Amino acid sequence: MSTKADPTVEVKFDQKAYERLSAVTDTPADFLHEAAMDRVELAEAIAYTRDEGFHGPKGFAKLADDTYPNWPLGSVLGIELESMGDGESRWRMEVGAEHANPMGTMHGGVLCDIGDAALSTAFMSTLEDSQLFTTVDLRVNFLRPVRTGRLVANGRVIHRGHTIGMAESEVTNEDDELVAKLSGTCMTLGDG
Repeated sequence: MSTKADPTVEVKFDQKAYERLSAVTDTPADFLHEAAMDRVELAEAIAYTRDEGFHGPKGFAKLADDTYPNWPLGSVLGIELESMGDGESRWRMEVGAEHANPMGTMHGGVLCDIGDAALSTAFMSTLEDSQLFTTVDLRVNFLRPVRTGRLVANGRVIHRGHTIGMAESEVTNEDDELVAKLSGTCMTLGDG
């Protein structure tokens, strides 16, 4: 049992589970610490979203502030908001083996998630804090495969009507090559 003076946790494994762990890492303690902290980050994100939430543009802009937890899916995928406002947003992520499809390239759904986050928060930044919106349709063009490295998604509003708007995002790799382009139609729902 751990104390505040000695924050140690003992974890017991059966032989088969320990062999599985040892097969994927030379440093089981570090591996388990990282996995546990990932789960803590996710639990914090879920609790904050449930109890406080990221409501409206001002609420969602908190995601760019490191003093607030990430949103739950962003926590799982490693997608982080850099900035949003005035009909634009910028997101980033580091792509690793955990994002791969069975062929070893980045799963299209994950690539779509960062692009969707960029275009939807660009649209969200044009709303009043009390307004909600939904994406009516989303189109994506995958232009080149991604295996690992840093991705940046820049979103911008290209049309903003009273109820319907259109936004787009471009996802680029660390060599500034376009890897995906997304466009979507968003609908303002009114006050939440």
